[in-house]
Amino acid sequence: MSAINQLPDQISELWPIAAYFILLLILLAIMLALSYVLGPKTRARKTHTPYESGIISVDAPKSRFTNHFFLYAIFFVIFDLETIFLFAWVIAFDEVGIAGFIEAAIFIGILLVALIYVWRIGALEIKRKHLPLRESVPTGEK
Repeated sequence: MSAINQLPDQISELWPIAAYFILLLILLAIMLALSYVLGPKTRARKTHTPYESGIISVDAPKSRFTNHFFLYAIFFVIFDLETIFLFAWVIAFDEVGIAGFIEAAIFIGILLVALIYVWRIGALEIKRKHLPLRESVPTGEK
């Protein structure tokens, strides 16, 4: 009987989250509709080609950046996201106690082992020097 009496209390605690979710969906629908109505209507051939940093990949056989730059970006994202988990642990430090400290130490240890592994396999070393893209000079001009 007490579970039935607690149901209105649970609903009253959850309605702000439900209202936020509904408002978020409405705002998302409005933004998508506005971008469709107000957006450009170009139908050019290159409209749907991949585009990255001003370079259309189909027309540029040699890109300015090699793969190791993307590898650095992936490592940064991986190790940067782990700091968010540690930040949450710091916020709840008083509630988790010594068990939380031990878990965070194990987590940091795993991250340290992963960093040492990435370093040992040479993934952090630059294989080639980054050279700027050379401008092509036609043969008749100097």
